Amino acid sequence: MSLPTVCAVIVSFHPNEALLANVRALRPQVDELLIMDNASGPASADLLQRCAALGAQVRHLPDNIGIAAALNLAVEHARQQGHTWLATFDQDSRVSPDMLATLLTTYQQMPQPETVAALSPRYHNQRSGAILTSEAMRLPQDPALPWVEVFVVLTSGNLVKLSTFERVGLFNEAYFIDHVDTEFCLRCHAHGLKIMEIKAARLLHCIGEPSPVKIFDRLKHTSNHSALRRYYLTRNSLYMYRTFFWRFPAWITRNFLILLRAWAMVWFEPETPRKLRAILHGLWDGLRGKLGKARQTF
Repeated sequence: MSLPTVCAVIVSFHPNEALLANVRALRPQVDELLIMDNASGPASADLLQRCAALGAQVRHLPDNIGIAAALNLAVEHARQQGHTWLATFDQDSRVSPDMLATLLTTYQQMPQPETVAALSPRYHNQRSGAILTSEAMRLPQDPALPWVEVFVVLTSGNLVKLSTFERVGLFNEAYFIDHVDTEFCLRCHAHGLKIMEIKAARLLHCIGEPSPVKIFDRLKHTSNHSALRRYYLTRNSLYMYRTFFWRFPAWITRNFLILLRAWAMVWFEPETPRKLRAILHGLWDGLRGKLGKARQTF
């Protein structure tokens, strides 16, 4: 029986110098490392060349095809090369030492590994120092176990069995960017597969560009996502709710409340009018099922 091998992919789009540190940390932990660059252009050419010098295989995509399509190209490559696992990363995340080994070692201890679709670390917020966990699917769970079953996880740091794609399909390219990870996790659960968060594994990761704001004497944090991201988040959320509500009504309801809070926080962010217009466009397109790459620039 051959040993499991891991192909990692980083999807990049106008990356900064942090990508180099990410590649340095990740390359020794995997058998192969791909960078799928979504048409960043000449401004990123030197940086990507330096990543290649560190052992990454860089693919310059001729157009921005989105996160899902770039990940699917990596899936096909990993299949062709005979790998067992695909590790997916954003350009602004960095693995901790032995993160991938920790995921795989813990997986080998699981009583029913054939039911597991993917493994995820816990997220170490690089700004606050907090350790963020994914949303638990069922409680209580045995606190003595080194893993916890969760409902959805982020793309970055996710270690997916390649056999999972044969069972549930590829990432949904119509979503383009936001909720690509969430929709994939929901499909895994719909097929009776589990997603496990490994408690000892850490990924340095921060969502958005959060800033503190006081609302009614309570400290909150805005995400400061761009207007375009607000469009995708709204549109894809609405479409996802339509698709999965009858299968996972409790989770969809809870996620919708989170979306409502995200809309409310837009009032405390810069460029509020643009973001509100983007949200309205997202609502309209999500309700009528219009997906794919956004034509509006907002």
